[in-house]
Amino acid sequence: MRSLPLAKSQSSVFKSFKEMLVYWAAAARPYRWYFIGIYFFYAIGIVSEHILIPIYYQKIIDGMVVASTEMAAGVLESKYAELIRFSIYVGILSMTRIGMYRIGDWFFDYFRLGAVRNLENGMFGDYLKHGRKFFVNNFSGALLNDHRQMRGAFDVFMDHGTFTFFWWLIVFSGSLIALAFIFPVGAIAILIWFLLYLVIVVLVSKKKYVHEQKLAKLNSSMTGLLADNLGNAMTIKTFGAEAREQAYFRHRNEERHRARHRNKYWSRWRNGLQGGMLVILDVSILLLGAYYWMIGKISPGVIVLILYYARNISSEVWNFSRMINAMTQAYADANKFMEHVRVKPDITDPAQPEKRGIRKGQVHFKNISFAYPQGAKVFKNFNLYIEPGEKVGIVGPSGSGKTTLITLLQRHMDVQKGGILIDNTDIRTHTQAYLRSKISLVPQAPSLFHRSLKDNIAYGKPDASMDEIISAARRAQAHEFIMETPKGYDTMVGERGIKLSGGQRQRIAIARAILEAASAPIVIFDEATSSLDNRAEKEIQTAIDAALAASTRTGVIIAHRLSTLRNVDRIIVLDQGEVVESGTHSQLLVAGGLYAELYNSQMLEVGGRVKR
Repeated sequence: MRSLPLAKSQSSVFKSFKEMLVYWAAAARPYRWYFIGIYFFYAIGIVSEHILIPIYYQKIIDGMVVASTEMAAGVLESKYAELIRFSIYVGILSMTRIGMYRIGDWFFDYFRLGAVRNLENGMFGDYLKHGRKFFVNNFSGALLNDHRQMRGAFDVFMDHGTFTFFWWLIVFSGSLIALAFIFPVGAIAILIWFLLYLVIVVLVSKKKYVHEQKLAKLNSSMTGLLADNLGNAMTIKTFGAEAREQAYFRHRNEERHRARHRNKYWSRWRNGLQGGMLVILDVSILLLGAYYWMIGKISPGVIVLILYYARNISSEVWNFSRMINAMTQAYADANKFMEHVRVKPDITDPAQPEKRGIRKGQVHFKNISFAYPQGAKVFKNFNLYIEPGEKVGIVGPSGSGKTTLITLLQRHMDVQKGGILIDNTDIRTHTQAYLRSKISLVPQAPSLFHRSLKDNIAYGKPDASMDEIISAARRAQAHEFIMETPKGYDTMVGERGIKLSGGQRQRIAIARAILEAASAPIVIFDEATSSLDNRAEKEIQTAIDAALAASTRTGVIIAHRLSTLRNVDRIIVLDQGEVVESGTHSQLLVAGGLYAELYNSQMLEVGGRVKR
C-alpha cells in the first residue's frame, strides 16, 4: 500500500485546514465585532457559573460543617450573616450568568446568520467562476452535495467551537487555576492526565480521519449518482432498465455501507478509550481528595469543590472528544468543496478589461489553432471573417468543428494559437460576462429555469417591460401557446423547462434572443431545429427569421437541416476543421461539392432530389 510520508500528509492537512478557516473568515469578516461579543459575554457567564459560584458553595458548606448547637450565640449569628452574604453573591452571579448567556446568544445568532448568508453567496459565486470544463467533469448533484456539506461544516465548527471548545477552554483553564490555589496537587494531577488523554485522542482521530475522508468522497459520489439517475428517470423507464440501475446503485451503495462501518468501528474504539480515561480521572481525584482530607490538609467543602471541578472537567473533556469527532467529519466534508476552490478556473478575466465596447458584431477567427485536452486537433491555422450584420450559415458533417467554433466564440474555451476578434478586439481582453452579454445564443436543447415564462424570456434583459416581453414572444411564435397555459406569462415551466415541449422551449429561447437584440449585436442558432418535426420546424424558422430581422445584427446559424439556410447571406461548409466551401445556397448547389452532397442526401430522405 503506497502512502504519502507522514510529515507531508500532516502538512497537507494543516494547509487545507488553514485554507478552510481563511475561506470562512472572509465570509464572517463583516461581523467580526459580533464574533468578539459572542466570546466576551459567554466568557463572563461561564466563569460565573462554573468557576465562581462553586467557590461560594464551598464556603457555604464549610460554614455549615459545625452543627449550630455547638456554636456560641455570637459565633452562630456571625456565621449566619456570612451564609446570607454568600447566598446573595450566588444569586448575583446566577443572574449575571443568565444575562451574559442571553446577550451572547443574540451576538451568536446575528453573527452566524450573516456569516452563513455571505458564505452561501460566496460558494455560489466560486462555482460560477469555473468554466465549461469544470461543469462537464462534475455531476451537478455532487456539486450541490459539496455546497451543502460545506455550509453544514461551518455550522458544526461554529456550534462546537463556541459551545464545546470555548466552554471547555474556559472551564478547564479556570478550574485548573482555581484548583492551583486551593489544591495544587490535584491541579497538577489533572494536567498530567489531560496531556496523556490528548495524545491518545489525537492518535486515534488521525486514524479515523482517513476513513472519514473516504466516506465524504463516497457520499458526494453517491449524491451525484442519485441526481443523475433521477434526472434521467424517464430514460431508465423507456429502456426498462430499472432493475439494472437499482443493481448498480446497490453495488455502489454497498461500498459506502462498508465505509460507514469502518468509520463507526474507529468511533467506538475512540469512545471506549475516552470513557476509560474519564473513569480514571474521576476515581483518582476522589481518592486523592479523600487522602488529603484524612490527613487534615483540606476541608469537606474543598473536597466538594474539587469533585465539582473534576466532574466539570470530565464532562467538558467528554464533550471535547465529541467535538473532535464531529469536527473531523465536518473537515472531511468541507474539504470536498475546498477542492473545487483550489482548482484554478481554466478561463480567467483580464486584469484590465478592454474599455472599447462591442457594438457592430464583426467576427474574425484569425489563424486559430485548437485541440481538446488529450484529444485530436480540431482547428489548425483556421481563418473565418464575418462582416457586421452578415447572416452566415455553418454546416458540415459531425465532428467538423461547428459547435466547437461557437464554444470558442463565447470563450468557454481558449484557443491555443491565434485569436478571435470581435470589432477588431481580441475577445480575451473583455470580461467573460461582458462578452457573453453581447452574444445571444439559442442552443439545440435550451435549458430553462424553474421560473415563470416571463422571467425566462427576460433573462438576458431583466429590466424589460411587459410590452417588450410580449412583443418578443409574438415574433418568436410563442405568444399563443403561452396564453393557453394556466397563468399565461406567470406560468412556471418546471425544472429545466420540463413542462414545455421541445418546440415550445425553442421558441422561448428565441424570444429571449429577440429581446436581447438591442444589447447583443450577435445572435447564434446552434442547430435550433434539428430535433423538431416539420410543423414545429417551420414555426421555429419563422421565429429565427424574426430574430434576424434587424439588418444590423450579425447572425450565425449552425444547421443540420440545410433547408433552413436558403435565406442566409453566406454558407460556410466545414470538414475536419477547415473551410472547404463558401457561398450562397444556390452557388453551392451548382458547385456540386460537399454541401450539395449533404443537401441531396437530406432531400432523398423526404422523397426528392434537387436538380443542378
